[in-house]
Amino acid sequence: MKFFFVVLLLLGLFRPCDAQQSKVDSSSLIRETQKALNENHKVTLVWWIPEEFWRTTLAANPDMTTNMIEKILKPLKPYTLVAVVKGEFGPFGGITYAAETDIRTNLFLFDSQENQYSPIDNADLNPDLQNFLGMMRPVFANMLGPMGKNFDFYAFPATDKAGNKIANAKAEGTFTVQLAQDKFKWRLPLGSLLPPKICPKCGEILSGNFKYCPYDGTPLPDSK
Repeated sequence: MKFFFVVLLLLGLFRPCDAQQSKVDSSSLIRETQKALNENHKVTLVWWIPEEFWRTTLAANPDMTTNMIEKILKPLKPYTLVAVVKGEFGPFGGITYAAETDIRTNLFLFDSQENQYSPIDNADLNPDLQNFLGMMRPVFANMLGPMGKNFDFYAFPATDKAGNKIANAKAEGTFTVQLAQDKFKWRLPLGSLLPPKICPKCGEILSGNFKYCPYDGTPLPDSK
């Protein structure tokens, strides 16, 4: 697969998926995978970008075959990919963004067992992923302006020493991204990837990752 082809796909990547093309609401998926902190005139956005995000958005393109999608995803599978931007507002609303090197030095990933991982050096990433991220950076800059220009990508291992996936979007678990003193925790699975649940007592339609109805406490059936 020629990776220059991917950049053409990325230009339309962040549009909501057609319901007929995907059962996953990509807007909900993006909301679930992003964590933000906005306080003391500072803003931090951490976006965990799981394989399911790429799969969902690529599948929304009717010209994409299953084989093409798998070839595009192959270089991403060995990694847990996170995008981070951090800035501080000045007195007149301007934003000074943290340097990539400063973020990288203070960025860590913790799995559910509290094992700590540092970002993998870009030079040690597989060449296809290096090319892929190089294509993503100008796309973000064009879409989001200065904030997008300062959005940087960080790759961590996809699995722990035992071979277990650190961040499995479809299985129960947790993981945390820490930037300096700020922690961003995800509880899994992601509800947007599961069919909705219906409370057997009140009939409320609920997220697929809920275990109990938040309105009456009724246990909910497992997602199938």
